[in-house]
Amino acid sequence: NLCSFLHDTFPSGFLWGSGTSALQTEGSWDQEGKGPSIWDHFTHSNVRDKLATDTANVASDSYTRWDEDVEALEYLGVRSYYFSLSWPRLFPDGNAKGRPNTAAVEHYSRLIERLLDKRIEPIVTLYHWDLPQVLQERYGGWKNDTLVGMFEEYAAFCFNVFGSRVRYWLTMHNPYLVAVQGYGTGVHAPGETDGPAGFLIAHAKAWHTYNTHFRPAQKGKVSIVLGSHWVEPQRGQATAANIELCQQSVEAALGWFANPIFGDGDYPVSFKMKHGALLPTFSPEEKLWVQTTADFFALSFGPNNLRLARGLVQYGQTVTPDLRRVLGWIKLEYGDPKVLVIEGSWFSEASVGKEDTVSSNFYFSTFNAVFSFKAITFDGVQVFGYSAWSLVDGFEWNYGFTVRRGLFYINFSQPNRTRTPKTSAQYYRRPNSIHLKMIYDSVSLFVYTH
Repeated sequence: NLCSFLHDTFPSGFLWGSGTSALQTEGSWDQEGKGPSIWDHFTHSNVRDKLATDTANVASDSYTRWDEDVEALEYLGVRSYYFSLSWPRLFPDGNAKGRPNTAAVEHYSRLIERLLDKRIEPIVTLYHWDLPQVLQERYGGWKNDTLVGMFEEYAAFCFNVFGSRVRYWLTMHNPYLVAVQGYGTGVHAPGETDGPAGFLIAHAKAWHTYNTHFRPAQKGKVSIVLGSHWVEPQRGQATAANIELCQQSVEAALGWFANPIFGDGDYPVSFKMKHGALLPTFSPEEKLWVQTTADFFALSFGPNNLRLARGLVQYGQTVTPDLRRVLGWIKLEYGDPKVLVIEGSWFSEASVGKEDTVSSNFYFSTFNAVFSFKAITFDGVQVFGYSAWSLVDGFEWNYGFTVRRGLFYINFSQPNRTRTPKTSAQYYRRPNSIHLKMIYDSVSLFVYTH
């Protein structure tokens, strides 16, 4: 039957999931010992300067309503939950050599234990953009090499305290966006415009720390979430030169961090030719040290990357939300790694409520699941999980609360922050015959059109 067909087609143990990040959903920004993050400082300063009206002070209130998030996951019937730890909540002064904030340790322990009790796999990110503000003020943030060692110590603490219960770790979420928008355009925290920072070495340090000191006993896997867009020639414009420009566009986004880790240990040649003056130079030993510092490929394919790409596209090119093509590119470029799709969705306007089947987010989430299905079935890509982003509506960075990305609706004017499933959540539930029928119909349609 239909359900059996699709269950058989997706790999056994496929990690259907959903996700959130600490800054976007937790709230309680100064409660129970938490220190300020660079995003707290950034949003508070912008509100004072009347450049913005929103902060993440309360957001989805997930720090106190975490059990309601777990209930939402149960409603969906998913097998995994992607979330991030808050560095300034665990260590308000940023220093993991010191004493941790006990309330934060207990909070994340409760969350992990509850997930495991519900047979939901925790997929845990160490850093999703919320650097302790004190490290920004004291050292200048990620541009200072001191942070590489401090991140390694923070990672080691998390591996030690939580690692016996966590099988999948992610060091950072989409450093490309942080580098471009946090240190390039300045629209993200810390709001700087003078060049990229040293995320790659920090990630590699954390991976080697796990590999040496924790993997033998814990037997987990560690990677880094990398974001991308997809650009291709418009119909009738597929010249060799245009195809090469499209290749370089993807190399400049996804390849920036993927090529050193999954490729030859260095930045893509096209990227170095354009931006070499801003990039660190790797010695042969450093290339070998950075190479292979990921146990699987974790991909973010969402609106932030795609919107950014639309400003870079050239004549005769088009940006498309085709996850299947990105997955195929990864397979061809990096030797067929196992892939976990961490962030697959779009957004809807804030005015769109619970009935969101007409929204871009609904179709983007659905068709990305279809594209994952096709990449596995027809292209042989080793996709082992897919996470619809996000579980609940939250604070959407420089867009504040003007857009929504959650499967669950939250009325931010109500203090109880009730999680109400949107129509998209009802379709995403698994197993669910309506959802499976829709995927099946979509695949049947797209087989003939792609």
